[in-house]
Order: sequence, then C-alpha cells, then structure tokens
Amino acid sequence: MFALVMLMLGVGSLVGAQEQIPKPDQDEWLRLIRNDRLDLILPSAMRDHDIDMWIHGTRQGNPDPLEYEFGRTGGFIIFTDVGDRIERAIFGEVFGGQGAIENIDVRGSTEISRALTGYNPGDVDPSVYDELREYVESHNPERIGVNYSDWLAVADGISYTQFQKLEQILGPELSSRVVSAEHLITDFRSRRLSLEVAVQAITLELARQGAIAQLKGVVPGRTKLRDLRGASVLYSVTAEGKAAPGLPSSTDSRNYVLQPGDFFSLNYGGEKIFDFGFSSFTVDSKMHAYVLREGETEVPEGIQRAWDFGKRAQGIMRQHVRVGMTSGQALEEIVAAMEADGYIYTPFTDDGEQDYQMVRDYLGDGDTPGFYLDLHAQGNNDGELMTVGASIAPFRRDRDDLVIHPNHIFAFEYAVHTNLPDRPGYPISINFSNPQIVGPNGVEWIQVPNYGIYIISGTS
Repeated sequence: MFALVMLMLGVGSLVGAQEQIPKPDQDEWLRLIRNDRLDLILPSAMRDHDIDMWIHGTRQGNPDPLEYEFGRTGGFIIFTDVGDRIERAIFGEVFGGQGAIENIDVRGSTEISRALTGYNPGDVDPSVYDELREYVESHNPERIGVNYSDWLAVADGISYTQFQKLEQILGPELSSRVVSAEHLITDFRSRRLSLEVAVQAITLELARQGAIAQLKGVVPGRTKLRDLRGASVLYSVTAEGKAAPGLPSSTDSRNYVLQPGDFFSLNYGGEKIFDFGFSSFTVDSKMHAYVLREGETEVPEGIQRAWDFGKRAQGIMRQHVRVGMTSGQALEEIVAAMEADGYIYTPFTDDGEQDYQMVRDYLGDGDTPGFYLDLHAQGNNDGELMTVGASIAPFRRDRDDLVIHPNHIFAFEYAVHTNLPDRPGYPISINFSNPQIVGPNGVEWIQVPNYGIYIISGTS
C-alpha cells in the first residue's frame, strides 16, 4: 500500500536529488474523490437505507458540513434513484470552482436559483418554486431524505427556515414522505475510496516521521511536555504522584521537564497533505518512549512486560475485524478472544476517573492484564461525532448495527493495563493507537504499527 501511495505521489528514491518534490494538486484529487463518491458509493448507500430521493439543503454563509463531498453550494441538491443510476439535480448554485460537484443532469431555472440564493427576498413570486415541486412529483419518491438530525451535526446542515421553505414548496402530501437522511449521510461519508485511503496513508506517514523527529530532539532535564505534541507521562521513578496514575501529579503539568526513568506516550499529529478544513484527514496515533537512567541499557522489565502485553493484544484483535461484520459482532468476538487468551475486559465508559477505578477494581494487585478497546471510525472525521461510522467500543453501542465496509478507516485504539512490581494495585494503562483499514482480507496496515518502545539516552 505504501509503495502505491508513493507512486501516486511521484515520490522516488532519487539519491542526491535537490529539487523539492511537488505535492499532488488538491483540486484535482478532490474532483476525483467527489465524482467517484457520487458514482460508486452514493447508489448503494441510498439503497441500503431505502432512500429514493435525497434533498440536501445549503445556504451561502451557513457552512455545509458536507462541503468536502459537494463543494460550496446554495439552494437544494437533489439525488434521485432512477434505477440504473443516481440522477443529480441542482436548484440553486454550485460555487467553489474546480473540485465542486459535476455531471449535473438537471438544473433549475435562473429564476428559482436567484430566489433560493437570496436575491430580492420578500419580493419573490411563489410560483417560481413550482418547478422544484414538479420535479419531485415527476419521480414520485416514497421516502425523501433531508439533511436534518436532532443529534448528528454533520447530517443537520439545513437551517430551520430553509426546512420550512422546503415543506412549503413540496406541499403536505410530499412533505409527509420526508425523513432524516442521518443514516444515509453517515454511510455515505464513512465509506471510503482507494484514493481516500491513499490520502490517509500519506498523512499518517508524514505524522510518524514528524513524531520520530520530535523524539530524537528530546533532551532529558531540558525538554518539557509542552515541547512535544500530545505527550503524557505514564510512569516516572522520580516525579511526585507516580504511584497513582490519574491522580494529581507534577507530571500533569505541561511545564514538567522529562527526566531519566520517565516512560511517556506521544499522541502525535502532523502535516496535512491536503487541507479540507474540518474534514481534513487526521491522525490518532501514539508512540511510546523511555528515558534511560544511569546504568540502564534497556527498558525496565516491568514496563517492557506491560508494553508486550499491549502489543500482543493487537495481534489477537486484528483477527476479529472483517468486512461485512457489524460493530457489535466485532466487539463480541474481540472480547471473547481476548478473555480466552487471559485478558480481563474493562468496559470503559469514556470517563477517565471512573474508568481507572474500574481498572483497579477488576485487576486488584494480580498479574493478569486487563484491556479496553475503542476501534472508532477515523479518516476525515477525527473519530468524533461528525460522522458515526462503524465503531467498536463499549461506550459506542449505538453503532452496533453499523456494517464494516471495504476500505473502512478506523483507529486501532485500545489500552492494556498491567500491575508493575513497585506499585501493585495501581496498574499502568498503556494506550495503543494507529489508524488502519479493513480490506477484503482483514485489517491492513496503512501506518507502521508500534514495533517497540523508543529509547532515549538519559544523558543530556
């Protein structure tokens, strides 16, 4: 996959080459992505959710959460399932130049476009909207999806007044067929093209290289947590509060200076290959590092053992995430497999203090490791509620019925908890995370997974 990505970028191993390799043209790649998403993804997404017609309302000045998919628009975009294809209609305007939605089959008149985009408000003949209603009537859709939702922001782009206007235009009979397009939008936005996977892979590799550069620059006794992106101390032999992670400690301060004997994680981001605004492809990746103490040549046995339990868990979980499964099925399989291998399941609630108390209660001071998982949808949604794709986590059970589709991008995120010899009853919890994809053969690596703990010399 990475070789393919580099080939697409035109990156070669030109030893001694001095010229800077140009980046891909963002507009051209967006154009490819938008057209292929409409041609290849939208038909099945609409049919899977029994939506015969999707009316997507937007207004200039009110940012559209789906600008990444459609470009800047104003008025109503209408997608209709006509059997052999999805017909595209615009009653309004398409702005944004190259990269905006193309191959439009039906365009409304100049008059309705001006009325819907704010020309002469209050002085519009109501009959100008008849052509939109007549267009909808001519297709006689049974279910009309519209971009409103009471809980999913990315599916709630239409304004209250614009929704009222749409109902007035359609009339009572057609309006009675209107449903939320939230599940359609979720699926349409979270299914991925190969080109999107390439964008994600490039973004991840640039971030990984940036993280390594940060770690190489760490100077014990001088480097502060604030100097690193997303750094957090997991264990320290010298800092106050080390015995009770999750409780106030000097290591919580961003001004904390890294010392020999510190074991820390880096939740790193990095350069975006393309800037799609809030829809940019992002990074949710972690690396782990240890600062050697005087006389040490390797990571202490207790920390290494804890980390090894975490790495081992990755191989177990990887076998139980497959295309065609639902999130709920994957969660059940993973938990069963991990428990069969001797791990204790800690079903986190996504509340830090409560979750750590759960770890203490479940593990006690024994030697058995515990785990939690949050294999959430990733990509250009950063794992947030902007898009609810298939996500495998005990606190995301509302996604249990969502199907894992080919090229599903997800954060392979989980944590393994283990008691250390010098602090029984206060297990260390090591979080692992690397975005990957689910391909036809299972989970495929599009980012280098953690192969070990990065060792930093303790001498400044």
